[in-house]
Amino acid sequence: MSALSNYNRQIHLMRQIHEASYYISKAEELGHPHLWNSYIAILDFLGYFKSALNSYAKCFVEVGKGRSKLEASSIFKSEPSHLEQHKKIMELRHTYVAHNDENEFESVTVREEDTPGELMLNLQYKISFPFDRLYELRKLIRIVELHIVDRQKGHLAAIGREVGKPVRVVEGNNYE
Repeated sequence: MSALSNYNRQIHLMRQIHEASYYISKAEELGHPHLWNSYIAILDFLGYFKSALNSYAKCFVEVGKGRSKLEASSIFKSEPSHLEQHKKIMELRHTYVAHNDENEFESVTVREEDTPGELMLNLQYKISFPFDRLYELRKLIRIVELHIVDRQKGHLAAIGREVGKPVRVVEGNNYE
């Protein structure tokens, strides 16, 4: 496989981690309990957090044809505590974002009041948010972002060696 085709496979990782970085910054902007004055405000925050978590996780889960994934054990090998945080974040993605399972954020209870005239069901939806997860995810996104940037530099150097000249990357859709 040529360095250029390998680079094409890697560029999707850069896009995913940029998305994660954007979404986590938006979650941080909205992640202040004094701003949570309505259910909609909470949903806005959770939407950005879930998007950040999902975009981050896409860098590590199974991928489609022409894509590459990262191995957490190699990225976090120098800092075992980061690997443990990564595992907790990925578990949260699996139980909270990707699948409807027990998780640390939400609970639903139904309290019954049975009177002679009616059965009343009181539905209670409780949301809590451990902010340490937000900060852990932000830190992990930054570590992965730096790792991907370093990988990209290596790929570009390899392409330059293959083609025998410098390589310049231009981002965007300017084809003029």
